Amino acid sequence: MTAPGKKSHTILVTGAAGFVAGSVITQAPREWTLHLISRRQIPRQQPNWVLHRADSADPDAIGAIILQTSPDAVIPTAAIANIDYCETHQDEAFRMNTEVTRAVVDACVRTGAKLVFCSTDNVFDGRRGWYREGDVPNPINYYGFTKHAAEKIIAAEPHLKAVIARIALVMGMPLLGSARPFMVRMFEDLATNGPVWAPPGEVRTPVDVISLGRALLELSEHDYAGIIHLAGPDRIDRVDLVRALVHRTGGNPDRVQPIDAETIPNRALRPPDLSLDTSLARKILRTPLPGISEGFHLVMEAWERVKTGAEPEAYLPCGS
Repeated sequence: MTAPGKKSHTILVTGAAGFVAGSVITQAPREWTLHLISRRQIPRQQPNWVLHRADSADPDAIGAIILQTSPDAVIPTAAIANIDYCETHQDEAFRMNTEVTRAVVDACVRTGAKLVFCSTDNVFDGRRGWYREGDVPNPINYYGFTKHAAEKIIAAEPHLKAVIARIALVMGMPLLGSARPFMVRMFEDLATNGPVWAPPGEVRTPVDVISLGRALLELSEHDYAGIIHLAGPDRIDRVDLVRALVHRTGGNPDRVQPIDAETIPNRALRPPDLSLDTSLARKILRTPLPGISEGFHLVMEAWERVKTGAEPEAYLPCGS
């Protein structure tokens, strides 16, 4: 880890207007320098944020900015994460999720930056669940394929300091930018008089975006390298998850109704059980990975702060 008393740390985040990036950026310590890459304007600014306007799908631009800024760590959150869109736009998905990774890897090797790569539980086929870091990936949708291909690029570079963080289903609200994660859509559905739909038969171990952001920040200064699973401890079906979240908002969980995935047009295959074993993360990380109840509390507390114009509480660096 960072040596005790060390305060200076520089990270670069791609896709800075995105959902996961918002958690990383707004919780980063104020004494750190953050280089943020986004083709869109960031809605607010802090003195330690440096915005670079560039397309995160442009490998040359991303590589050049990493070489120019020479950060201590790179957290490339930019990705096409819409599973259905990836299935029908495969060339675009491969360029964004895989080819850009090659440029990031090359720039990190040349600068000595540590790479904290955001992968996905969708690298697995979901036939058994409780996947550990050493289990063999076998993606069944194109999104999972692009991320697994990126993982192989990273693993093949012997001179790279890297963490491959396989991330479970993320629950939360956007802390920066205009992302629309599934909880935003859930609240929109609750505002109507109709049912709230959720697909059954899809088991996940959801992680809240607040704890995820903290874990990625910790990994950026941690000496660990290799694969790590970031997920919560609760193994739950998507329908039961949405019902649990609706209940915690004071709504009627009976409004949540299963929807047959086969009736949804152009819906890509989803693995049935993508539960992740997080024994390694709980062993080496200081950051807790809480269950649904505590994670929901963290999400809504941070969301209330953002709505009032305040920033979420900053992550405490390892050396503090």
